[in-house]
Amino acid sequence: MTQPRFFPAADDYASRAFVATGMFMLALLFALAPAAWLDERTIDEVSVWWKPLKFCLALGVHFLTVAALAQLLAPASREGFPLRAGAFAMVAAGLFEIVYIALQSARGRRSHFNYETEFESQMYMAMGAGALVLVLVPLMIGVMLALQRDGDRSGVKLGAVLGLIGGPLLTIAFAGYMSMSGSHFAGRIDAGDAGGLPLFGWSRAYPDLRPAHFAATHMIQILPAIGYIGDRLAPALARRAVFAASALLGAFAAGLFAIALSGRSPLGFLN
Repeated sequence: MTQPRFFPAADDYASRAFVATGMFMLALLFALAPAAWLDERTIDEVSVWWKPLKFCLALGVHFLTVAALAQLLAPASREGFPLRAGAFAMVAAGLFEIVYIALQSARGRRSHFNYETEFESQMYMAMGAGALVLVLVPLMIGVMLALQRDGDRSGVKLGAVLGLIGGPLLTIAFAGYMSMSGSHFAGRIDAGDAGGLPLFGWSRAYPDLRPAHFAATHMIQILPAIGYIGDRLAPALARRAVFAASALLGAFAAGLFAIALSGRSPLGFLN
């Protein structure tokens, strides 16, 4: 079986836009890193620059993943208007998100769940719309892949389809609940992130919804990776492995969400 080339010298607008934006986000990560070291200000008991650094990394990985998985589409689909328009919208949304998050950090203000002024309230609503675009475009690519009749029964294609469809749908459900509840803690608990899980900041004491959100969002990376590895090591079992991993990861994300809704921390066992 011929393995797909995930980063060819693609000549289509969408692929170039996804790759360029992903690389920009990673470059911005390194550009902002010194600020986190030099600036001692905090928001919610952590560095004011911690959120933009996390989002630079997350968005960089997200855009590069979408760029790679889009290569599974036929050239005509990659060059068509739907994906070109989707790429334009996704890039605009990603740039808006990171610029506003960094600006608020520079001001020493929250970017998320901030309703303290009319401007910040409206900008948070705009961020919600932008975040929706960031997952709807991958969802569109997943549907396009699922409908593509190319005879490809590889594990990586199945992983891409299930990851690009299942991941965004669960993300929309979990993030939508968080947005409507006004906090990333179930029950609108007012608590900072100090003492949280290193690198992530997830609380080990409060019902944090972010672990479930993380597990759902990263189905986009995990399932295609499992399919790709399966194709190389055990092609006959690759699709079964992807189906099993999809069910387990979806159940895991839902379980983390249910634990938080019950009023407990999904990471309470780490205390």
